[in-house]
Amino acid sequence: MDIVYKWTGLEFIVRGSEYLDSDESLIAVANHQSALDIYTMMKVYPRNCSVILKSSLKFFPVFNWMMYLGDSIFIDRFTKEKSKDSLALALEKIKKSKRKIFMYPEGTRNSKKELLPFKKGAFILSKEANVPVVPIVFSRYSNFLNHEEKRWDYGGKIIIQVLPPMKPGDFANLDMMADECKTKMEKQLSLLEEELKAS
Repeated sequence: MDIVYKWTGLEFIVRGSEYLDSDESLIAVANHQSALDIYTMMKVYPRNCSVILKSSLKFFPVFNWMMYLGDSIFIDRFTKEKSKDSLALALEKIKKSKRKIFMYPEGTRNSKKELLPFKKGAFILSKEANVPVVPIVFSRYSNFLNHEEKRWDYGGKIIIQVLPPMKPGDFANLDMMADECKTKMEKQLSLLEEELKAS
């Protein structure tokens, strides 16, 4: 991965990674902007972790075999039963080996300032396994990546902010937990954008 980071010229700043250092299970959730998230994720990827990814990434060069070796879970977003099977597999990994799970709750790429509505899978897992959700915010890539023009400027800075864990027992229902998580992440995303503009 260091070769990729050097090739892109990107500077990474990571904050709050201590929230991922637990030996216990947790559900890490992050915002999803582009294929670059794969490499940003690796900067904070916890020990003993499986990432849930869309099935099409099985064909992403180099990354695919790394994810297979990392015991990743591929999910078919368009087939409800297969999606349930993927979540059931994740739950089994949590219960049997205290596995951590990494997910992108927006479910698809989104380069806008506002996050897309969150899918409930991460929060269902959190409740059923009684493990916390740890929100992770990747700053927007707009300081070096133009999505509309598909233009990449060499260099740039990415700030990764890991937020404090959210326990399922602190919320009356899954919708409240998902909404609160999304609100916290959107607020942090805005703060990081302001910081990057000022730097």
